[in-house]
Amino acid sequence: MKIRTFIATASLASLVASGGLVALAGSAQAALTTTCVGDGGAVTVNTDLVVPAGKSCTLTGTKVKGTVTVEPGADLVAAGATFNGAVEVGADAYLDLTDTTVKGTLNARSAFGTHLEETTVKGGISAQRGFVYAVDSTLAGAVKGEAGELYVSGSTLTGSLTGESNQYTDVYDSSVKGALTVSGNTLGGILCASEVHGNTVYKDNKDALQLGGEGLLGSCRGATYLGGDLAVTGNTANAVLDNTIVRGGLTATGNTPVLKVGDLARVRGTTTGDTAAAGASSARSARTAVQDRGGELAAKAGERAAEARADARAAGKSRL
Repeated sequence: MKIRTFIATASLASLVASGGLVALAGSAQAALTTTCVGDGGAVTVNTDLVVPAGKSCTLTGTKVKGTVTVEPGADLVAAGATFNGAVEVGADAYLDLTDTTVKGTLNARSAFGTHLEETTVKGGISAQRGFVYAVDSTLAGAVKGEAGELYVSGSTLTGSLTGESNQYTDVYDSSVKGALTVSGNTLGGILCASEVHGNTVYKDNKDALQLGGEGLLGSCRGATYLGGDLAVTGNTANAVLDNTIVRGGLTATGNTPVLKVGDLARVRGTTTGDTAAAGASSARSARTAVQDRGGELAAKAGERAAEARADARAAGKSRL
């Protein structure tokens, strides 16, 4: 497999003749791009890196100093890599990062999906459509998933987390230093055994919302702590709050049905709006069929990653 290096910007030079000598005036400036198709190893790429549309690239221990672009329909699977710049993921493209550091932003526009495991993203994440599946990762800056599926487990987020108009937004065993906002999700969401240090908002969601405890979406072991205010408003979802400490106040208005509050929920501030007692068994009796959303996303990501690795092997070694 050959890697092609392109001159993206031509330099303009002036040749000056003097005393029979030719001098080159001006500096040569060129933006270089490296194309990756196939398997790449532990080398440093000093340029931007592009995975061409419809192709697959795997990287192991690779360092990229420029921007990484995964073009439409392409796949990038990386382990132990370092990306100094931003990562851009195109339509129906797939990004799979394990034990990898992204120092810039991660932007996925209409991508098939993004899988992050034991990975650090320092510049924030923005995803429109497709799934974001983050496990045991450290995510800095604002993280937003929109019009897709958002699943975060065992992770630390130093900024805010927003799930807007998704199918669902599920957060397990994670710490969110900023605010958590979940709005317009058609299948609701779960907040399980997690900490949110900013304000927490669930609004205009459908189907089911489980904020801690034993509830509509399954068993949630471990307490949830909310350091700010909690607002649960305008939802047409079966919503339960239990085994959660809310340090601020609770606003529960415009929900149909009303928010159910379990015996293990503690609200330190003022409660505004309408709530009902969950009761000892009402959560269990009302629960819908439990879906293992994390398992479903893991299977979806694993299948696409396996196809990408096979395609990269077939393409051969990349000379990065």
